[in-house]
Amino acid sequence: MEELDPKIIAAITAAVRAYIEETTFVEAEAVVAPVVEKINLWAIAGRQDLMLQRRLWQLRVY
Repeated sequence: MEELDPKIIAAITAAVRAYIEETTFVEAEAVVAPVVEKINLWAIAGRQDLMLQRRLWQLRVY
């Protein structure tokens, strides 16, 4: 195997390190604040009731 010039190895290492630092910096900026939606209990109860009715209909118990 042929030996590489130390300057080339240093340039490759610097490029990889810069790429990794840039991607982690961009990812850190992207996660600013999580979006929290308000939970609507009436909607959850309605969907649960619809699923129960469908299950009972499928079982022919309804």
